Amino acid sequence: MNGPEEHSVSVGELAGYRLWNLVQKARYFDRESRGVELSGEELDMAWGAFCERYKVNSASALPVPDEYAGCTPVQLREAAAREVRIARWKENEFGPHVEGYFERQKTRLEKVVYSLLRVREAGVARELWFRIHEGEATFSGLAAAHGGGTEKLTGGIIGPVPLGSMHAVLATHLTGAREGELLKPVKIGEWHLVARLEKRIPAVLDGQIRSAILDELAAKQMEEHVRRD
Repeated sequence: MNGPEEHSVSVGELAGYRLWNLVQKARYFDRESRGVELSGEELDMAWGAFCERYKVNSASALPVPDEYAGCTPVQLREAAAREVRIARWKENEFGPHVEGYFERQKTRLEKVVYSLLRVREAGVARELWFRIHEGEATFSGLAAAHGGGTEKLTGGIIGPVPLGSMHAVLATHLTGAREGELLKPVKIGEWHLVARLEKRIPAVLDGQIRSAILDELAAKQMEEHVRRD
């Protein structure tokens, strides 16, 4: 039978596995949210939501989810409550700042659908652009025939994709474009890209984006504290 020492983990071992930063971040959120109190009803709701998400029997706390392997039923309940406490803390701490942050970041959060094809030779990119521009060939047909990435499988169509999640050069290229505009080839790394903006989807401060902003603001504050510790 394994002894207790075989289950203990040192800071050095966690660091070697690139996990120490994760532990520090988790401790930070636990520390900051410690003052958030949950009622018995809220704790029951948290446990029910946890069990539904991970397909756990609420009475037996089995099977233990893979990512919580080794946890006792008590620890699983604590994990469920922790998620709710941290979410409540994020809302209390950063909720008043969400709308202002959203307004400042609206362009980055905007999504676009665009056509893309990429080739390695600048001359080929110019030729393909010209053929599309003059109506000699369709974007989808050329993307399927010449595209150097996954656009071969989609007829060139990509998205919806947030502008903030794509390469900065391509994002800038698309930001000022009109829907339906075929953009001149642009070089990014080893690729020469031809793109056309198909659809622009303005960012709306819905529940999903609000949650993402709360996570982002909390992560920024946490990173600052972890760096100082």
